[in-house]
Amino acid sequence: MLVVAACGGAGDVAAPHETLPEGAVFIAVPGSYGTWWTEVEHCSGLTRPMSKVSWYYVPGAGFFSYGSISNLTGMWQPGRNAIILAEFARQDGMTVRHEELHAILRRTDHPSEYFVDKCGALVTH
Repeated sequence: MLVVAACGGAGDVAAPHETLPEGAVFIAVPGSYGTWWTEVEHCSGLTRPMSKVSWYYVPGAGFFSYGSISNLTGMWQPGRNAIILAEFARQDGMTVRHEELHAILRRTDHPSEYFVDKCGALVTH
């Protein structure tokens, strides 16, 4: 399966007026996300409060779009500190941990130090 975790790429940019992708639904955090969050904190060597993150999913069988970006499985929005997942990716640990790593790093880009070297075995690339 092709997994696309497009998350922007502008570094430490915060956008306070971000909108959610069309159809996004707020979700309560499953227990597995907390376990995965701890794994990502461990591999990254950084700690952030998971309770500050809002979680959403976009219903449907496939990927979702946001602005001019399509085929998304997940994204982290820095301005609202929100992780949004495609419905089918909600239980995909590699995708969820990828977005959690963005939230922990507070970055939208993909520094290889974290996404390859430190946490590469746990996240999609």
